[in-house]
Amino acid sequence: MLNEKTEKKLLWIFLSALFVLQLVFLFLNEKTFGGADSISHFQIAKFAFKYPELFLDHWGKPVYTTLSAPFAFFGFKMAQVFNLLAALIALWFVYKIAEEIYRPGAFYIVVFTAFAPIYFQLMTACLTEMLFSLVLVVSVWLFLKNRLIFAAIILSFLPFVRTESIVILPIFAVAFLLKRKWIPVLLLATGTIFYSVLGFFVFNDFFWIVNRFPYPKGESVYGSGSLFHFIKKSNYIFGIPFIALLLTGLYSWILEIIKKFDLKNISLILFIIIAGSWLTYFAAHSFVWWRGMGGSLGLIRVIGAVVPLAALTALKGIQFIFEKVQNKKIAIGVIVFLTVAQVFLFFNKNHYPTKTDAVDKLIQKSSAYLTENPQQGRIFYFNPEFVFYLGLDPYDNTKSSWGVGDKMQPSNSMEFGDVLIWDAHFGPNEGKVSPDAVANDRNLQLLKTFLPVENITVLGGYDYEIRIYKKVKTKVAASTEKVFKRGLEITPGKSNKVITLENETVLEIPKSDEYSPTIVVYTNELKKENLFEATLKLQFKSDETIANTDVLLVISVENGKDKLRYASLPVEWSKQDKVWKTVSLKTRFNADIPETAIIKMYIWNRGHKHIFIKHFDSEITSF
Repeated sequence: MLNEKTEKKLLWIFLSALFVLQLVFLFLNEKTFGGADSISHFQIAKFAFKYPELFLDHWGKPVYTTLSAPFAFFGFKMAQVFNLLAALIALWFVYKIAEEIYRPGAFYIVVFTAFAPIYFQLMTACLTEMLFSLVLVVSVWLFLKNRLIFAAIILSFLPFVRTESIVILPIFAVAFLLKRKWIPVLLLATGTIFYSVLGFFVFNDFFWIVNRFPYPKGESVYGSGSLFHFIKKSNYIFGIPFIALLLTGLYSWILEIIKKFDLKNISLILFIIIAGSWLTYFAAHSFVWWRGMGGSLGLIRVIGAVVPLAALTALKGIQFIFEKVQNKKIAIGVIVFLTVAQVFLFFNKNHYPTKTDAVDKLIQKSSAYLTENPQQGRIFYFNPEFVFYLGLDPYDNTKSSWGVGDKMQPSNSMEFGDVLIWDAHFGPNEGKVSPDAVANDRNLQLLKTFLPVENITVLGGYDYEIRIYKKVKTKVAASTEKVFKRGLEITPGKSNKVITLENETVLEIPKSDEYSPTIVVYTNELKKENLFEATLKLQFKSDETIANTDVLLVISVENGKDKLRYASLPVEWSKQDKVWKTVSLKTRFNADIPETAIIKMYIWNRGHKHIFIKHFDSEITSF
């Protein structure tokens, strides 16, 4: 084993190398982890000096805003550097705590923490998880050093870094009581009292923390999911080697406590504040996502906040291996192997530097359009990334405004000449403005539509798109000069599958055929403008029941082996259906597709049903 002096040198080398590595990625990455949330936290911190009330923005988190603001003032990259520094300091305290618990495993557990997939990705995001992890490990270290007053005071500010930390405060309260210390329990209210008093002078409301609570108290617009969602995603949070040590550490630590059970036992108290804290936090997030409460979106990044405490639990797994494996060289070999595997698997599964995804490209493209075609009015938006790329002050209401007051007719909240940027994710979800509301607004003129080449479905089941509207007095209908029609020819003699049914010439699709004949349209046959709208209509019958997934109507835009866009619609037939039934599938896609792309429209008879087709026609309109 390494001696303490050598190990500390190795730690400094590792932390320095990690800092340089993250700095390189910070400048090479095309995409920032956290997306719109990362942008929003940055904007709150950046403009806090200009608008001091932002220092108490409940969503932005007062402690995070206050500490990151001096960095954010100098730009987004510097705001990212703040988070990186917070992460590195947190790793240093992880080492200091690990030294006290089991020194031989201290360095290894720092590496496991740094390369826990979600922790590594969060290091350069302008999000609150890194600062949360720092405040938490500092509190644990102070507790370990018996500086309970300081631990309680620092911990009391944790809810103003991330709100859900309120589930952790009672855990520490129990630990303080087990040490028979009452004053630290009372001091856990310090942060809340401090900000309540401060808010009273700013908002004239001592209870602003409750009255301005930014998250929904009932059902969330984001829906809900499995109670075991975060467990199922644990590989993406911790990594497999980390999980192996974590489970081993939990088992061995619990066994150790049971064998020597004593409420005064320091091992029990440490288990409560370390394992108890992250397990409670993990369980709380699992519960709110399961119940669809508190605005939870089931994002795995939230667990990154407690990765250091999970790593300190995994440290007991390293201790277990060293104690149970008699041959120390083998024990060291196992730990080194797991450590190297943790790093290798991270880079094997996560591609760095990161590339801009299709949604971000579309946001940047639409922002560039407005930059190149400046409008005189205000910019109304839903996704905060737009004002970031447009270089606007999001708090200057003379230039821009988030959302609209009138959800049914958005133009009522706008002046003539104002521009509305509607996107399919934030618009109908956070903004509560449906795609039909903007499309049917009599005073909103569509200037431009941006669609990804590939089909992207976002929250709420919407196909992702960005539309830019301008408020006008008289709306001009969109031009649809080019309408291209093509249908399936169903004429006698063309195929032995063309038969007569009920005195009608129809195409028979037998059970043995998985696909119908395909309607094919080549890109060069179409008038390329801004976007295409493809409509596929089918008139059919069947002599058997067709369930939801048995038969699909499909529109597929393909370029070689690549599917650029794919839309499908279930075709159903019940025993009650008697007459010819008509179904229709409609989809839109960007006209900016390769010249070699082909549009294919067909029936996928995946359930091998017996189908009769009377009409099968397509229409592609260029807008």
